Amino acid sequence: MAGMTVSTPMQDHAGRTTLPAVLTVAGSDSSGGAGIQADLKTMLANGVFGMSAITALTAQNTMGVTGVENVSPEMVAAQIDAVFADIPPQAVKIGMVSSAPLIEAIADRLAAHHATNVVLDPVMVATSGARLIDNDAIDALTSRLFPLATVITPNIPETEVLLELGGGQAAADDAVAQHAAEWTGDAASETGSATIAGPAAMETAGRAIERRYGCAVLVKGGHGVADASDLLVSGGATTWFHGTRVDNPNTHGTGCTLSSAIASNLAKGETLEGAIRLAKVYLTGALEAQLDLGHGSGPMDHAWRWR
Repeated sequence: MAGMTVSTPMQDHAGRTTLPAVLTVAGSDSSGGAGIQADLKTMLANGVFGMSAITALTAQNTMGVTGVENVSPEMVAAQIDAVFADIPPQAVKIGMVSSAPLIEAIADRLAAHHATNVVLDPVMVATSGARLIDNDAIDALTSRLFPLATVITPNIPETEVLLELGGGQAAADDAVAQHAAEWTGDAASETGSATIAGPAAMETAGRAIERRYGCAVLVKGGHGVADASDLLVSGGATTWFHGTRVDNPNTHGTGCTLSSAIASNLAKGETLEGAIRLAKVYLTGALEAQLDLGHGSGPMDHAWRWR
């Protein structure tokens, strides 16, 4: 099938069959469309062996979240240690972590185990625009986990938070401050805050994030732009991954799915650019399958290649 790569099972020196392994550190979604459940489905579909360290339990469905219970930092650390002690992962995906103590515990354990190919999806803003984590957690995220990341994958609202645009605060980066007026379109002028819209603004924002935080960034263009093109800024170089917006209201878990697919392909030895390109093909196929479950924004078909 187009855009599909298959992991050929490998054999070790004892003749046993093995696969690249990937760890997801994220919360559980009881409805199965996002979080740990989406990550593990994505990893299976992309030819790797998925493992998990669960950071939170949620009661949720396609219409919303009704309850959240965080796992203790000690238990999250124990899960990570148990995985690395037995099946060291070739890549790690990190999803939503809502508290500074959890972030500190995750960073400590990943650093201790010298984790590689870390893909961080900085889940900070809900579709409604509401902040999902507090400022202390954002500070811990950017100071402790960003330095460990191979790439971070913010959407437009999250990019604005990282550049301090969303709350009307002054941008700390000179280039961002210079271009902020250009980013303020009709909708943004009504709220009085700058908004990233269009390729030029995405490039300026991506470069500013890389300079500020010292890690590669994939700015996802799915929010508030006409297409589904994403921009990678890595080592000062920019690479566009062009995509067509799929007309599908069921988009629950798209961010989890994309970041997990990137991690899966990195674990199989792809370059960062190659891993992103393959991940976008996979995500597009999952959306184009037009799965329709639930009464709200439903999940995608993670097994679309085998239908």
